[in-house]
Amino acid sequence: MKQHISPKQLAPAAVSLILIILLVNTALLARTAGIMNFPGEISKLDIAREGAEMVVTYYEKQAAQAGVLDNSAVRDVLAQMKFDIEKAATPEEVVAVQTLYDGKVKEVIAREQDNKRRETVLSIIKQDPNVAKFQGQGTIGISKSETEGVVISDPEGILSEHSIISLKQNEQMKGTWPLIEVSISDGKAELVTARTLIDRLKLAEDEVKSLQEKLDELTALAGYKEMVGSGIVVKLYDAEEGYSNVDIVHDRDVRDVVNELFAAGAAGVSVGGQRLVSNSSIRCAGPVILVNQQPISVNPIEIHAIGDPQVLSSSLDLIKSQLNEFGIRMEISTGKHVLVPAFKEKK
Repeated sequence: MKQHISPKQLAPAAVSLILIILLVNTALLARTAGIMNFPGEISKLDIAREGAEMVVTYYEKQAAQAGVLDNSAVRDVLAQMKFDIEKAATPEEVVAVQTLYDGKVKEVIAREQDNKRRETVLSIIKQDPNVAKFQGQGTIGISKSETEGVVISDPEGILSEHSIISLKQNEQMKGTWPLIEVSISDGKAELVTARTLIDRLKLAEDEVKSLQEKLDELTALAGYKEMVGSGIVVKLYDAEEGYSNVDIVHDRDVRDVVNELFAAGAAGVSVGGQRLVSNSSIRCAGPVILVNQQPISVNPIEIHAIGDPQVLSSSLDLIKSQLNEFGIRMEISTGKHVLVPAFKEKK
């Protein structure tokens, strides 16, 4: 005899099944959108970080092979790279950090290896007893190429055979490198630097490049160069159908928002397309709001800020709540390529 199941008995089971299906579909959609990961699953950000950390490990091995892993400049640049990788909030930011440091780390390792090689050459020559005995002026040159290997130029015949062998076999003599010159003057040995005009020009170019990079960085932070990066866009709207003094956005409201953004670590802020610098002003002139003495568009008033989107957004929670009591609406959106224009002097 078949047991008969009534519709009332089926209803709870059907509802439970539908709920389970909805939960599964929601989880799958969230997983596809990158909002969540299943237990034990590695996120894209973690994968990007692991890849970048492998690059750091590779650079550490390169530095160790070059004998400069314990060098302070090498340690500092690698430590900064690791810190910026950990600080990156998205896979794209991890890639950007890796790209930024690629040339920088290689340059520091090569430079410090060259410095150590030059110091090693000088140390070996200084320890040669013939050098202390030599009276007069002389120059010793040493270089290494792929075709000729280590080549030592010693016209005065100052170096002993032991020093020549040490120069050729020392651990720091790996790879290929340009001429290193050591001057000998009355028993004292010194490295010769910038031996030609080309060398001097190259040193000057490197210094100019370094100073220009620093100037660009300071110029951007000071507000005189546009900035693009992760950040937020804030829009302030007057209360709907409100025209009284308390229903509209005032200069003090904008200043409160701006101050909170800077306190939360914003690297750059603009209001209505006007970049804020140390002497910027935000004030009302009747129904108009002036920023840097220039009228800006209102309703909405648009504020751009560069920095950590989550930190910047959270810093405005209290102000957003206070303004909402008067019907003033604050909308916040985040972006990876928020633009803050350069400050322009009023003509």
